[in-house]
Amino acid sequence: MKNIRFKFIGVILLMALVFGSCKKWIDTEINTNPDAPADVPMSSLVPAIQANIAYTLIGGNDYTRVSSQWVQYYQGVARQSQGESNYIWHDGDVDNVWNTAYSGIMMNIRILTSKAKSSNNYTYLGIADVLMAESLGATTDFWGDIPYTSAFQGMTLLNSPFDTQQSIYANILAMLDEAITNLSNPKALVVTGDLMYGGDPVLWLKAAKGLKARYILHTCKRDSQAFANALTALTGSLDANADDLQFAFGSNVGQQNPLFQFMDQRGDITMHKTFMDILNSRFDPRIPVYAAKGPDTTNYYQGADWGSAGENASLPGKAVNSPDAPVYFLTYAECLFIKSECMYKTGDETGAKQALFDGLKASLKKYGVYSDAYYNAYVAQVTPVSGAALYKEIMMQKYISLYNQAESYNDWRRTDNAIGLLPNPTISAVKNEIPRRFPYSLGEKSYNSYTPQNVDMWQRVWWDAPAGK
Repeated sequence: MKNIRFKFIGVILLMALVFGSCKKWIDTEINTNPDAPADVPMSSLVPAIQANIAYTLIGGNDYTRVSSQWVQYYQGVARQSQGESNYIWHDGDVDNVWNTAYSGIMMNIRILTSKAKSSNNYTYLGIADVLMAESLGATTDFWGDIPYTSAFQGMTLLNSPFDTQQSIYANILAMLDEAITNLSNPKALVVTGDLMYGGDPVLWLKAAKGLKARYILHTCKRDSQAFANALTALTGSLDANADDLQFAFGSNVGQQNPLFQFMDQRGDITMHKTFMDILNSRFDPRIPVYAAKGPDTTNYYQGADWGSAGENASLPGKAVNSPDAPVYFLTYAECLFIKSECMYKTGDETGAKQALFDGLKASLKKYGVYSDAYYNAYVAQVTPVSGAALYKEIMMQKYISLYNQAESYNDWRRTDNAIGLLPNPTISAVKNEIPRRFPYSLGEKSYNSYTPQNVDMWQRVWWDAPAGK
């Protein structure tokens, strides 16, 4: 990825919220500010959208931090986070991320799409489709059925019907196909304002292909051809760590990574015992970047167990808990683990192992901890492994490599817990069972009569079908 830093995140986020909310809630004929621009160019819309997705949705604390507790990267040891680790997560808790996804992100992507179409700008149109596909995917993956085809009509229609998740997925894949077509067009030229790939259509094309593979893979319980189709979709996707689709934050106040800001202001999560035990048992070289040293000098790197106050536990490390830590939308390592799983599932264990090894190498290099000694020892140990044990290892390495990314929660559901996580066993937990979705927003339930009313967090979304269904 190009080394681009976003310098005015606070201002752009405010701009993004204003764009979205005024379309949905405010009569634009009143209180017009003569000093505000009547129209916003695509080069300004794109960074606003990217920042808002990274800060509120893909890397947001109400999205990634909560799901990271449920898959046991983190343990909540105080206040709201302690409740989240006990599976206490109410409809009112998701209002912010739900509202921002619609009025602050996807509404603005619709505006960007409209502008790109009117100007026949293939690159901006491709970028808009990729960003919408990932935003829509993030939203439906956590909520299931959501408004889409009748949404984004402002005051014309505030009470939007819900689309089925199956139809949402059809739209996501169609968008990515459209993005691939537009970004492949010879008229797709480098554009300005893009803080992720510097406006390069070739890199956005790779990302579109990788995301298509991811979303096809999500449907593997519903489509017996998903593994083969995802493997095909990967052709031409990310092929180096430098291709990672990520958003880089800045180190100044107001520009910082969302988890860093949360830890700085609240700090009520630690590393989870489950994850730290996995890393320590493997002597994983990513430990010092994934976790910070704790106060116990006899065991610097340890996690808090269920119900623990975490006095000696490590905090999240510099990989995710530093001012300029990036938020990952899609990585080369993830693409390799998708490839490994799909090869395994289509009968190519040899290819699956090589992709697994390549995925590990990419992740170690990503975090600057690669060594031939560790890598070669791992290859020697895993080469004889086959069958179900190999599949579990593929998913375990993906789980480790996608630390602090919501995709791990999707994998946990999609594979029916292939890595073997145990739920919170304490009496403080709402259920001794890991939740499988988010509750619908309280605001949406209150004001949109189409919102499903009797959905709890243990009901499955469409693609998360029970085994054998």
